[in-house]
Amino acid sequence: MESQSSPSTSGRAMLFSASRPAVVLCILLLSCALASAQWVVETNSFRIKEPSSAAGEHDAAIGDFGVPLYGGALTGEIVYMENNKLGCNVFERPLVQTTLPVFLLVERGDCYFIEKAYNAEKAGAKAIIVADYKDERLLTMAVPEDRPEIAALKNDITIPTALITQEVGQKLKDALHAKEASPVVVELDWKESVLHEDDRVEWDFWTSANDGCGNGCDQQTDFKKKMRDTAIALEKDGFAKYTPHFMTRKCSYDADTPECTTNCIHRGRYCAVDSISDEFSGKFKGWQVVEENKRQLCVYKLASDSKEPWKWWDYAAGFAEQCTMQNGRYADRSCIRAQLDTVGISEDEVNRCMGDSSADSTHDLLEQGNDQWGNGKILLLPTIIVNKHQYRGRLDVPSVLRALCAGFSETTEPQVCLAGSMQEDDCKYSTHGCWTSGSGDKGVTACKDTFRGYVCQCPPGWRGDGTHCEDIDECAEGTAQCQQTCTNNPGGYECSCRDGFTLLGGHSSTGICLPIDQCKKDAGGCEFGCNSQDGQATCSCPAGLRLGPDGKKCVDIDECAEGKAPCEQVCENRDPRDTGLQYVCKCRPGFSIDIDNQHKCIPKAVYMAKLGLKNNKVSAWTVAGIITAATLIAIVAGYAVHKLRMRHVMQNEIRDIMRQYMPLEGNNIDESLLPNSSPRIKAGKGPVMPADPPADSSV
Repeated sequence: MESQSSPSTSGRAMLFSASRPAVVLCILLLSCALASAQWVVETNSFRIKEPSSAAGEHDAAIGDFGVPLYGGALTGEIVYMENNKLGCNVFERPLVQTTLPVFLLVERGDCYFIEKAYNAEKAGAKAIIVADYKDERLLTMAVPEDRPEIAALKNDITIPTALITQEVGQKLKDALHAKEASPVVVELDWKESVLHEDDRVEWDFWTSANDGCGNGCDQQTDFKKKMRDTAIALEKDGFAKYTPHFMTRKCSYDADTPECTTNCIHRGRYCAVDSISDEFSGKFKGWQVVEENKRQLCVYKLASDSKEPWKWWDYAAGFAEQCTMQNGRYADRSCIRAQLDTVGISEDEVNRCMGDSSADSTHDLLEQGNDQWGNGKILLLPTIIVNKHQYRGRLDVPSVLRALCAGFSETTEPQVCLAGSMQEDDCKYSTHGCWTSGSGDKGVTACKDTFRGYVCQCPPGWRGDGTHCEDIDECAEGTAQCQQTCTNNPGGYECSCRDGFTLLGGHSSTGICLPIDQCKKDAGGCEFGCNSQDGQATCSCPAGLRLGPDGKKCVDIDECAEGKAPCEQVCENRDPRDTGLQYVCKCRPGFSIDIDNQHKCIPKAVYMAKLGLKNNKVSAWTVAGIITAATLIAIVAGYAVHKLRMRHVMQNEIRDIMRQYMPLEGNNIDESLLPNSSPRIKAGKGPVMPADPPADSSV
């Protein structure tokens, strides 16, 4: 049987149907597009390293199944089994023992490529190399989707697959058959299979919202759910730019025929390219798949307009989990609304974006799904494009993530690409050849691990070409960012501060010296005021005091002795800490302090006159004022006494009434202690209460 091949740009099969007739129908519908498409074959480097007589570098076509090691390389020894050179039969295990991993060489023909790869992996091979049987251009080894039982083998193939030309295959066989033949060592290198020009990867995913077409749809659905968190993280952190796409076809019949109304929207312009299996076709139709595809395009557009394109993953994964054909909610409006609400996108805005699907018009977003991309036309689902290169391999998170990681320029990869599960740390071996100083935890090396391997790059604080590095004296060169003091050390510098300051940062980074508030602790030792400035405490004293010799305690200022007190006659100094006064002005006999100027002395007669007194006698006006004031005081005092007396009388009356109805007998209260008890109660007069009945009384 002739091996199935495809020169298409696809990384996947065209359609995912549960039955072979459905696949054939879909292939016929796309036959015109296939005929006019631009074919692209994704390749990797294939190097013959030994023997030297056959050494050389060639291209190999990456298979549409298996796991290419994007960004990496794999070296192995060629093994060619004459008794099963086509690889169509099961190999006997073990294969020939080799020092290096076994790369099994087989010839094209008689069975499908995927069968050859399956048999090779089961035999223990680490890669399969298929040599073409005729002189022609390289082509892509594809999966036979019209043979679902054969296509299912792709899930079990985890080794790299490559197709080489007839000429290169013959070189390998000649080297193996040569006299005194030595091992034939080759290297598969995928480091340049994906463009890696900058620190961001752009990737596209041609998919379908259909979850009822069989194994292919199940893989897409599972991938969306499992890839969600990784894709969102890469997008949010600016490492990736993702764009979803959905393929449609135009109906080949009149728009009103059942074929078009069942599978298409917009009057036959956009039809489903993936069929629905018999299990679900009775309830769901192709037009509903296209409708959901259009909805997801609108979700992506609205999310992108709001600078949150990663919301598409939340919606698509949520829809794939909750709104399925299996649970009968695929086209359920409430389920769709719930997913939109979860991601925070307005259902009304989505509906406006989608428009009327019965309209006889085009839709911009669906038109874009049929446009060509940079290197060709997308014809098959699912298809992933990474930096304009079509992805080849399994549709699972580790394999796709590896291809994405291969799209970053050296040293710009996100940390997820450097995890042990993705690649091996090449710098842990001493064979890297980069500059190294010291060992163990204190060792410094110029080896920087990358997804593709490593680069020799002097670490921060050192300069050189990576094979030789020397320390940079940042302090001497003025590149250190220390605010006060800088000390150089190997690979960096340390900042420090003067007394009274605390350091912020400064370990080979900007060092800022912040003044310490010296007044926080014990008020800086100050007796009174404390002001902290530039890391130093400055004390201050209130009026009448000045700082003593120690700069902390305050001493009294003798304003009288220093002539600072403006007393006219006599000045007496005071300590404001004792009296609150700085000094007191007094007068000699016969003089008094002027009531208008406390520092001036005036004759006593003048002083008395200012008080309204004359010859030490009270004037008539003064007497009248005193009498008036006394009268007012007497009235106020009399009113207060009257109020107190009335209150006292009322309290006594209340007590008398209470005692009349609440006798004191048996209450153990000494009546003589009651204040203001009435004579009636003190005499024992009060209401008569019946005597207690005898203890043995009976009725």
